[in-house]
Amino acid sequence: MQKLVRTLALAALIVLGIWVWRILFPSPEHVIRSLVGNVAETVSFNAKDGNISKAYKVSKLQDFFTVDVEIAVDAPGYPPHTFTGRDEITQALLAAHSRLNGLKVEFLDVNVKVGPDKQTATANLTAQANFNGERDFSIQELNFLLKKIEGKWKIYRIETVKTLSSLPSAIQANPVEA
Repeated sequence: MQKLVRTLALAALIVLGIWVWRILFPSPEHVIRSLVGNVAETVSFNAKDGNISKAYKVSKLQDFFTVDVEIAVDAPGYPPHTFTGRDEITQALLAAHSRLNGLKVEFLDVNVKVGPDKQTATANLTAQANFNGERDFSIQELNFLLKKIEGKWKIYRIETVKTLSSLPSAIQANPVEA
């Protein structure tokens, strides 16, 4: 009986140790998923948010990016555009706050691949955005490119992923000839 109690106590101690280790030293994949979730939460806002709350979120957003970040947007129905630098991204988000009553962004199916050097990573995900509380939402696949700077993961590029449905119809009709 005493041997069983010792074995159970040892097993509980091992499980506790693993749990504490994961909290103190999370994997890069876990850290990146958390960062991506924080970006979505920070970009999102609703009509009830005050100006101070919106300004705080905009300033907090800069912490997730490198100074020279690029966001290349090539979404169906819109002309391609690249935002360069944290200041331009900040201005774009401020403009969205003034034009929209609300924006809810979620990043789904986040797949993280850390580079062999453990200093770079790619997060492929599906962005789901709901504008002004409407029933419909926009969906776009994105790649987040990250690098580790001074021990922290930062996004240095976000790009839209061209899916088959966003290719020109001639290419879709005859994929072998294209």
